[in-house]
Amino acid sequence: MPHKLITLEKAKKEVERLQNYIELVESYEVDTLDRWIIKMYAETNSIKKILEIAENNSIKNGELALEREYVTNVINGKTRDELHRILRLGYRQKYKPNKRRSYRFY
Repeated sequence: MPHKLITLEKAKKEVERLQNYIELVESYEVDTLDRWIIKMYAETNSIKKILEIAENNSIKNGELALEREYVTNVINGKTRDELHRILRLGYRQKYKPNKRRSYRFY
């Protein structure tokens, strides 16, 4: 990561933002499969790793093994809380194309 100059005030705001995120993730209560998926995505940022952890720990969706499509639908679904809102926004920025760009071929 290249070193970028930053003002002290911006650095303080970034530290505060990160501390709030850490507290949000660490205090996140996991009482459903969907909330477990949200927390695991916050910790790993990887659907593949979520599926591996679920398989290794015998975590299932009812009687079925957890599938990529289900995990994606949970992350990309209607937000239920602040952590989910943050993660869905990040997921969409990471995987969805920028709709503002318009590629036109003449």
